[in-house]
Amino acid sequence: MPCFYCINVVELDYSINEQWMVETLNNSFFKPTVLYKEYMILDMIEKNSNITQREISKEIGMAVSMVNEYLDQYVNDKLVRKKKHSMKTVEYFVTKKGSERRKLLNIWYLKSSNNIYIQAKDNIISFLNQIIEKGFKKILLYGAGEVAEIMLQVMNDDKEIPLEVVAVIDDNKNRVGDKLVNIPIITLGDLSKYNHDGIMISSYKHHETIHNNLIMIEYPKNKIIHFFDN
Repeated sequence: MPCFYCINVVELDYSINEQWMVETLNNSFFKPTVLYKEYMILDMIEKNSNITQREISKEIGMAVSMVNEYLDQYVNDKLVRKKKHSMKTVEYFVTKKGSERRKLLNIWYLKSSNNIYIQAKDNIISFLNQIIEKGFKKILLYGAGEVAEIMLQVMNDDKEIPLEVVAVIDDNKNRVGDKLVNIPIITLGDLSKYNHDGIMISSYKHHETIHNNLIMIEYPKNKIIHFFDN
C-alpha cells in the first residue's frame, strides 16, 4: 500500500513524545511524497484549469521547473491535456483517466491519514490508561488549545475510557464561557466549583507558565498531570 507520509511513532512512558504532538498539529510536519504531489496537482487543475505553474509551485512548495516536469509527465501519461493559447497562457485539463487517478490517490491518502490517526489514538489511550492506573477519575484540562481538543476527541470517540474531563481551564478571557468538544471552558478562579482529582496540563507552548500558575495557588503537585515532560 503506497504511503503518502511515513512517520515513526514513539512509545509513550508518562508523557507523550513532544516532537510528535507539536509537529503533527502543524502541516509542515508532513513532507509531500511524489504520490501526494501528483494528487495535489491533479486536484488543483481539476478545480481550476487556468491555474498557473507558479501558483502550483507556491501551493506545493516546489520549484516551477519541477512543476513543469511533472505536468509534462502527466501529459505523456494522458492524465492531463493542455491547451496553449499563447507563449504565456496555457490551460490544463484533467482527462477522464486523470480524474480516475486522482480519485484513487485520494483513497490512498485517506487510508494513510487514517492509519496515522489510529496510531496516534492508540498512543493517547495508552497515556490515559496510565493516568487511570494512578487513580485519577475526574480531571480538568489546563489549556484550551489543539492538544486539549485532540485529547477530548479521542475520549469522545472511545466511550469506554473510565476518565471524565469535567472542564477545561484557559487563561484567555475571550474563550471563557465557550465550550471545547462540549466541555465548558473556565478560568483558574473557577477551579473550586468543579469536583475533580487532578489537572492535566494540555499545552506545550505554555506548559511551564501553567505549571507555575498551579504552584502559585498551592495546587497539590501530586495532582498535576504532565502531558508533556516538565
